[in-house]
Amino acid sequence: MVRLSEDPKYGFAIGRVRALEPALMDRSRYERLIRARDSEEFAVTLAETAYAKFLENGVALALESAAAENAAFLATYALDDWLLRLFSLPGVFRRLKTGLKETLSQGKNDFSIPKELESVVHKSRRDQAVQAFAAERNPAAVDMAMDRLMQEVELQVASTSDFMVGYLGLHADLENLRTLLRLKSKAGEDKDPAGEMKASFLQGGVLTLVSLLSALPQPWPATVELLAKAPSYGAGSEAFHDYIEHGRSGDTNRRSFIRLERLGREAELRYLRQTRYATFGHEPLVAFFLLHENEQRNLRLLYAAKLAGLAVEETQDLVAYVE
Repeated sequence: MVRLSEDPKYGFAIGRVRALEPALMDRSRYERLIRARDSEEFAVTLAETAYAKFLENGVALALESAAAENAAFLATYALDDWLLRLFSLPGVFRRLKTGLKETLSQGKNDFSIPKELESVVHKSRRDQAVQAFAAERNPAAVDMAMDRLMQEVELQVASTSDFMVGYLGLHADLENLRTLLRLKSKAGEDKDPAGEMKASFLQGGVLTLVSLLSALPQPWPATVELLAKAPSYGAGSEAFHDYIEHGRSGDTNRRSFIRLERLGREAELRYLRQTRYATFGHEPLVAFFLLHENEQRNLRLLYAAKLAGLAVEETQDLVAYVE
């Protein structure tokens, strides 16, 4: 188990977290939402949960309101500036990516860096994204460049928290492994799989770029052997095996990769669940915030599935949940 901070100043915040945890969705509630016949029945079922207070203007706006409330809760009880900054970064980088892609699509290369990132996003890093886009006019190149940069910045901001560094490392490993499996699934189709692996590689995990590049051209038995040597991550490390075996099965259709995303999110949830018995420290507050974010993501995916008329069996893999 990762070492927790046990900072006593978070005692009151943890009391609030423990009081609110029972309202999080459980498996039986998710099952009812999964089996809802359509979007209307989904909304009726959701009205029987803690989301009822937000539903006056429909499900989509209800989930936006719930997300805003979750962010406000974190802002109220987070007592460290680095923690607030850490969780502001995804929104900042979303705006950065959107603005950069819009500027580049108009044939311009001059883009101002948001003030929040001026100290970490140097002109050279912005230019890397510009060059990556210019190579093939592919917006995904901007996403990869900015995702790599965001991971680096998050690791810097969270450097004093073993828990958050471990969480970010696990996320990096799962994303890198998913990239590897995707590239292996279309072997022969991608003209430069090693180049894409390098371009998308996230730092901070136990799986090195060298090990992933070595595994990329290997048959599955050798891939399993290479990646099974990675050091243990404690909670969540079992997902490495699940990922590899799932990719090895050869089930590489769209639904397979939806399942991979769910397996990855569930590995992260198991990591967060290490805080369930902690009485002090920022970790239970962070875990509650992220568990709530995951819940809202589940609900957005399920609602979209109901609007699209997807069958029950197709929606099962949209829900990431652990006890």
